[in-house]
Parts: sequence; structure tokens; C-alpha cells
Amino acid sequence: MRWQSKKASRKKIVQLFGSVLLFVSGLAVPCVAQGSPNSPFVNYDPESRTWTVGNESMEAIFQHSPEGFFRYRSLVNKKTGRVWAAPAAEPSSPIRLTVDGITLDENATYQLLRHSSLPIKPEGVRVLILFSTQAAQGQVRFEAEVYAGQPFLRFRTFYTNTKSQRSFVTEADMLSWKFAGANEVFRGFFVGQWKFGGARGNFEPHEVNLTEAEQAAEAFTGAYGDHSAWGALRDGPDHGIVAGWEYDGRARAHAEHRKDTGVVRLDAQVMRLNHPLGPLDEFAVPGAFLGLFHGDWDEAGYRTQRFVEAVLAAPMPDPEIFPYVMFDTWGYGEVIHEDTLRQAAERAAALGAEVFTVDLGWAVRIGDWYPDPEKFPNGLKAFSDYVHSLGMKFGLHFAPLEAMPDSAVLREHPDWEAYNPRRQTNYFGATPLCASHRPVREWIIAETLRIIREYGVDWLLQDGENMVKYCESTEHSHDPNDSVYSNAVDGLHEILHAVQEAEPGVVWENCEDGGGMQTFHMVQHYVTSIINDNADHLVTRQGVWGSTFPFPPRYTDRYMIVTPDNTYVTRSHMFGGPFILMQRITEWSWPMLEFMRREVEIYKSIRQLMRDGKVYHLTPPPDGTFNDAIQSYHESSDQSVIFLYREDLGPSLETVWPRGLRSDGFYRVSFQETGQSYTATGSGLMEQGIPVTFRQKGMAEIISIQPVVQ
Repeated sequence: MRWQSKKASRKKIVQLFGSVLLFVSGLAVPCVAQGSPNSPFVNYDPESRTWTVGNESMEAIFQHSPEGFFRYRSLVNKKTGRVWAAPAAEPSSPIRLTVDGITLDENATYQLLRHSSLPIKPEGVRVLILFSTQAAQGQVRFEAEVYAGQPFLRFRTFYTNTKSQRSFVTEADMLSWKFAGANEVFRGFFVGQWKFGGARGNFEPHEVNLTEAEQAAEAFTGAYGDHSAWGALRDGPDHGIVAGWEYDGRARAHAEHRKDTGVVRLDAQVMRLNHPLGPLDEFAVPGAFLGLFHGDWDEAGYRTQRFVEAVLAAPMPDPEIFPYVMFDTWGYGEVIHEDTLRQAAERAAALGAEVFTVDLGWAVRIGDWYPDPEKFPNGLKAFSDYVHSLGMKFGLHFAPLEAMPDSAVLREHPDWEAYNPRRQTNYFGATPLCASHRPVREWIIAETLRIIREYGVDWLLQDGENMVKYCESTEHSHDPNDSVYSNAVDGLHEILHAVQEAEPGVVWENCEDGGGMQTFHMVQHYVTSIINDNADHLVTRQGVWGSTFPFPPRYTDRYMIVTPDNTYVTRSHMFGGPFILMQRITEWSWPMLEFMRREVEIYKSIRQLMRDGKVYHLTPPPDGTFNDAIQSYHESSDQSVIFLYREDLGPSLETVWPRGLRSDGFYRVSFQETGQSYTATGSGLMEQGIPVTFRQKGMAEIISIQPVVQ
């Protein structure tokens, strides 16, 4: 479910009798939306001037006071009774932005113009509240959404400049919330993302005692940031809140509990913002969400993942078999030829691969996105047709925001460079393009559509070094001090929206800097994302361990570029998905091919369970000194799968304790390596554990736990 685009909203601006009036479809009637008892609802009480937005799991209350303040009152977990109230002495508003030096927040006053609600998909309702503000001479629209079965509130703020001259938005907080928390203890949790080849981040966990910390916990998120755009907190009895924000640009987020005032505060500020608005132009504060949970961090992650899959995530292709088994040619580097790749495609198809992706190196050069005639003498479309004839989808690598200095596009338009004098890295020697500059954006959209259509592309592997560029050019169509927001919203977001609207059947994989743009806007446009760009088996499992808190398991692809000569190697890349082979398959022996065929069959038999199940992190993050384990439990089918990895320093005899099973249920426990099985009760398995014996080092066991009908 995407928010209304900026272009669409501008069409609804009309001018009436010389004064400016915003008319948003559906806002002209009173705000009442109530279906069945379990349906999402919006109720407005004119006496108290409050809006209640909720569903069977939660409700949020907002108020426009007689004095003109718009403030949040409470967020209630209806399942547990936990009330997250605004502090009595320190008001809170979900609106916080600064326009022309004037801050619109909990202390700003507004005149209510109109409000309404409307049904949205899937099974949700949206409230729209439109205010005018004399202080900033503009109009503010607050939108909030709830969905059936999801204990989440999604929200966003829009500002429209109604002055006759240009304005500047210089501050925008996506997550402006305060909660009362006197005499309580709060813990916070967030995870990193892939950064600088893993040297500065690999989805490492950060757990903080917010009550005892001397300063706020801080996360730096977005493309080229240090952390994922997600965090959670919980109190002593394990009542908690999760938060995420839908913005690919850089942001600074904070969580703190001030013991002196008893206030819990959250924020997520857009960085380096200086966005110009002409008369009647609209600024959109990137969206965010709050969710409620009761339990541990695994529960916080699972509730987030179910919300993401139900509401935000790009639809899965072939949901009955996704995540795919894939083959990627990067094991050959850029030294590729059509003849070798045809052999590779034949072997990949025989193994059971469902997508064959040609990685970097197919084009004349980066920026000149035409097939190299020496590598593809019959053209790329002929090779794409051959891949299709083998029963696989055709994937293609593309770095749309990069171009070599000698590429035709930069020779003709040298001013299209994303000018950043402090830039220290580049993408294989390429020059970055500024997507927030309108002519560049239009060229990228046209070029992407040409590539998809001319070469028969089904799967687009989008790569690059920082998809939200810095640019300080004074010659571009964006403000030189606003390139982060503009390159994210007017640049990357517009490109994705335009191309995907024109070619909805083509699916995208995010490979931003090897896993460096882990946000909740990313999931709306990509069906999966790389999480770390490293061949080391331990490193890839560390990435899976952390990323499976905020993101669904299908957003955990890794590239198996090393020789798959044992189960420790293959299964380190198997949990989640897609399962991507990236080795020189034409050089494999027949025994290795047969081994991989069996591993592919195993993956296909459990991929949906992993995709839809609740992830339990059964051990601490892997560090190579112990045997680590991770579990997926499918709630509706009562099935589990556990991956247990034998480290060189780990014991040959290990016990693993599953979680989430029904205590009174009976289960059959089966071992992939030995073929042995036995039955036990759920309580017995969770209390006594499952003993596992490894015959040797360099192994990984897959344990299946299936319910037994009595």
C-alpha cells in the first residue's frame, strides 16, 4: 500500500475566489468509519474534538484542543490492556517540521478545515485531517492508517505552501512521539546494516538500557547509513513498541528515557534538509509506523515482519514457490562469454534454478548499457531467450545511477554528475549520476525501460554505490543543500515508481552497496535485498541473525560465491532467501553437481516455512566460538525447521532448545544428515532440548519438527 504520490495530490489543489483552498478527495464529509466489530475504524467525537483510530488489537487517540493544539493522547494495546499515554506535563504531537524557521509541533496552533476517512487496501482505513496554520502560512495534512489484524499505526504528514513566495522546509521528524514512563525501566533494541564491507556494520545487535543510559540511543539509517530503519523498546513486564520509517535517505533516530521527567521520547529526523517549496507545492514527511507487542525481541521482529508482508512489501512473484533458487554469474567476474554462460545456464537449470542472472560485465561499459558484442556476439536478447527456453527467468544486473567518465551519457552531459567534493569511494571507477536532477532522472527512467524491453528482463538486480547520492551542484534542478531528501524522494523513489508502474511484471532485487539501504521504503519496491556482500560463511550468518529482526526472511539474500563442498557452506547461505549460487558452475565435478542438486531440493522443501515463520534466535549472534542455531516456526501449520552449524571451536555433541511449540502437542523430530527421527511432546523438546551429534567439522544440520496427529 503506497502513500498518495506528490504529483497526484497536486492535481487536487484548486483556487477559489482568489484564496487558496486544498481539496482532498473524501475530506468534505464528517469522519466516521465503522464496519463489523473487528474491522478497522475511525471515530470522531465533536464534543472532545478527538479522533480514535483502531482495530481489534489497538487504538490511537488524537485531539485538536479548543486552543488549537493537535496532540497525541494515547496508544492502547487492546490485547494486553497496556496504555502508552502521552506525558501529562510534556505534550506530544505526531507532527514536527520546520518551515521558514517556524516549527510546527505540539506547541503550534492550527485551525481545523475538514477531516474524513476512507477505506484502503488491504482491509484498512485511513483518517485524513486537514489544518491551516497562520504562523507558517500553509496547510498541514495528517494521515494515519490501521489495518485488520495488525497492531500497527502507520502515519505521515504533508505540508502545502499557500504563500505567494517560495518557502523552505529545513526540519522534518518522521517519528515525533513521547510516552509517559515514570517509575519504569525501558530497554531499547536496534540492529545495524552492511557498511564498508562489513568493517563498520553487519546487522550487529544493539541492546540498550534506556533508563540507565546517560544519553539517547542513536541510529544512523538509510542508504550508506550504519543501521536499519527500525527499533524496538519494552518495559519491565515486556510490553513493547516497535517503530520503523519509510525513507531511503539518511536519517538520525533516537530513543531515550529521561528518569527525571519520566518521559520516553522517540524521533527520526531527516538529515541535511533544505527543501524549497513554490506556491501550492507540497512537502511530504516520509512515512513511519508504530506497532505494539508483548514479549521478547523475537516477538517484536515477528510482529514487524507480519505487518510488512501484509501492508508494505512488494508482492512476491510466484508466491507458491518464492523465494527462488537463483544462479548469478559474478563467480566469473566480468570475464564472461555467451558460450560459457550457455553452459552455466544449462547446469543451473539442471540443478533446479528458477532465475539466471547475468551480473556486472555484460555491457560495453557502466553507463553504456548495451551488450558487449565480443561477449555476446548474438546479442543479449538471444541469450535471454535461451535462458527462458530452459524454463528459467532472466535476471540482469544494472547500476542506473552510475556511469563511466568515458560513457556516452557523461561525454554528452558532464554536468549530470552528482557533484560531491568529499566523495571518497566510487563504483568500479564509475562517476555517480544525480537522480534528483530532472534530466538525469528522465534519462534513467527511459534507459531502464529500454533495457527491460529490449533484453527480455524478468528480474532486475539493481546495484550501485549509494543509491541516494550527495550532490552540491548549483546547476541542477534540486537545491544544493537538499540533495539527500531530493535524491531519495524526487530521485530514486520517482524512478522506481515510474518504471515499476510501466513494467509491473518485472521484479527488483536491491543490492545497494551490498546491503546498505535497509529501510521500509526499500521493501515496497524490491521483492528481496542482499544483506551482506561477503563470501565468508560466518559473516553471512551474522547478517541473517540481525536482519531477521526487522525484515521478513525473504529479504535476506546472500551470494554463495565459494566452492560449495560441504553442508556448512551451503546451509550458511540457505536460511531465508532467495538461495543464490554464484560459483563457476561450469567447473564443478559431477559429484558436486549432484550434491548441490540435493541441497536445492532441501531448500525448496522448506523455503515457504522459513519465509512465513516466526524466527527464533536460539543462540547469541554467531562469532565462531560456539555452534549457532536459528529456528523458523510456522504458527498455523505448527511446523518448525532449525539450522544448527558446527564451528571448528564448537563441540561435536550439541543440544538445541526449540521454541514456540505447543506444550501439549506431539512432534516428529527428523535429522537431515543422519535420516534418523523420533517423537516427543512439545514440552519435552522445549525443556530437555534436542541432542545433535556432528560426525565432523564443516557440517550443518537441518532439524525438521512436524506435528503428529494423535
